[in-house]
Amino acid sequence: MGLAPAADEDRIIAMLDDYKKISMNPGMTYVKTDKGRAELAGRSRALDVVQRRLLVIIDGNKTVNDLAVFVRVGEFDEAFDHLLREGLIESTDCIAPLQAPVAPGFAATAAAAEPGPASSPKEFTKVRQQASDFVLERLGSAGEPLCDAIDRSQNPAELRKMLRGVEIFVGQRLSAETTQAFVRHFGSLVL
Repeated sequence: MGLAPAADEDRIIAMLDDYKKISMNPGMTYVKTDKGRAELAGRSRALDVVQRRLLVIIDGNKTVNDLAVFVRVGEFDEAFDHLLREGLIESTDCIAPLQAPVAPGFAATAAAAEPGPASSPKEFTKVRQQASDFVLERLGSAGEPLCDAIDRSQNPAELRKMLRGVEIFVGQRLSAETTQAFVRHFGSLVL
């Protein structure tokens, strides 16, 4: 059997690109397949932590946009694609209408959603300042470099990434309760 001609190969690549655009539509919702539910019940250890977390929270109601906030920046596409390729999830073919993001790096919100920190530059600026104030209050001058880094965050994705580092730094210097309170409070604000 010979190789597919270049034109066929280009057509196949174009079809895969089109599929990825459809499957990664921010408003698309997904459900677990029978195979996905069996994977969760059996814990075969075939999934890494990020893939398992996504599989657990996929419920047919959360959009791709909603799911992406449950993993670190840069981890979503690969984990989500793996679940699709393995047949653990499937599309509901329902696409929720989303408003356009207000600026690059800001999440699109559901049409009926109130603007929040992830979609409103004004609210984002307030949350960023609160995070900086929290660090400065708790760590004093030792926290100034962290505050500068927080203040340089331009959008919620950058702030989420920065806050993960802050969480580790704060966790090494303050109590576990303070660190957990920080994560719960600011994590919910930048989702």
